[in-house]
Amino acid sequence: MKFNLKALPIAISIAMLPAMAIADEQTNDEKIAQLEQQVQSLQTAQTESLTERFSFNGFISAAYVSSDNSAGYNGATSSADFSEDSKMGFQGTFNISNQTTAVMQLMMRGSNDWEVEAEWAYLAHSFDNGVKVRGGKLRVPLFMYSDYLDVGYAQPFARPPSEVYSQVPFSSYTGGDIAYDYELEDSTLTVQAFGGESDVNEEDEGLDLDLSNVMGLNASWTDLTWTFRAVYGQAEIDGSVGGGAVAVDNETAAFTGLGGSYDNGSWIAVAEWTTVDIDGVLADSESAYLTVGYRINDFTPYATVAYLKTTDEDEREGIPPLAFAFNEERVAYSLGLRWDAIDNVAVKFDVTYATDFGDTHGGLSNNGFNPLSGEFTYDDTMVYTVKFDAVF
Repeated sequence: MKFNLKALPIAISIAMLPAMAIADEQTNDEKIAQLEQQVQSLQTAQTESLTERFSFNGFISAAYVSSDNSAGYNGATSSADFSEDSKMGFQGTFNISNQTTAVMQLMMRGSNDWEVEAEWAYLAHSFDNGVKVRGGKLRVPLFMYSDYLDVGYAQPFARPPSEVYSQVPFSSYTGGDIAYDYELEDSTLTVQAFGGESDVNEEDEGLDLDLSNVMGLNASWTDLTWTFRAVYGQAEIDGSVGGGAVAVDNETAAFTGLGGSYDNGSWIAVAEWTTVDIDGVLADSESAYLTVGYRINDFTPYATVAYLKTTDEDEREGIPPLAFAFNEERVAYSLGLRWDAIDNVAVKFDVTYATDFGDTHGGLSNNGFNPLSGEFTYDDTMVYTVKFDAVF
């Protein structure tokens, strides 16, 4: 009997061993399942958090461009061209925090064989006092449409007037800017300072330039109906133009611009006036445009007049090759129609007539000089454009 009593606990333990083993296995399985569920929940939460922080959008433009001759206005010739004004862009924005953002915009242009370029790539941080700082690759903020230069849907016309927008051969720079928004009673005043460096390497146009000490300041005021803007910028230029024919040795270039717009929902008016002053033999210029349009339901007919002229011809008066190369004069008239066909898609029709070249090639790349007649080949050109712009 004593033996039986002593052996009872051992017997019970031996009897319970399989059950305990099964219980341990079940506990481990449950723990593993619980851990897997927790990991999956964390991954889901992390994915949802990243998705909420990341936004993606883009834009696309497709255009048909043709001209009544091959003078070269906007790159147009008498043959149909579907690449000159066609482009596609993708922009990703990642909110690192509530105040810090990373932005990258990739561009593909038909005129550049659809090669992928990073147009924007920067970090931005907004302080509580209204100051915003950005650093990286940025759009040089010289014009009213600089931030939307490639987003055709954000523009009333088929393209920004080249008389103004082609006077600066670069659109982005590497550096930084600092901006401050001052909220007034019913309007906002924004002041922005920028600085950095850039370069221009356009073999087709014979430009090989380094731009250093790019710096400037602009101020804009808007009450969402009226907008006024003023900008000054300058840079040191080094390199060559004309395919190496003219050397440029650390010359200073200065840009001045004034702009204004009015949009009351029906009437649209936009105007810009700019000057470019460059030390040395490169040309100084003055240019401006005025666009007026009126919205009729989904249709917005518009008209634009623009001019461009060099302002330092006297400096090249005794040097015929330089006068031939750098003197420019042109007036352009555009009539167009924007049709907001569906949400986020606009179709535009535009006819532009450029003339009044004076004794110059009018700034048109294919307008050669005929030594037999003593005149340039073309004294005017007509350009036809059909374009659709979309954002998504």
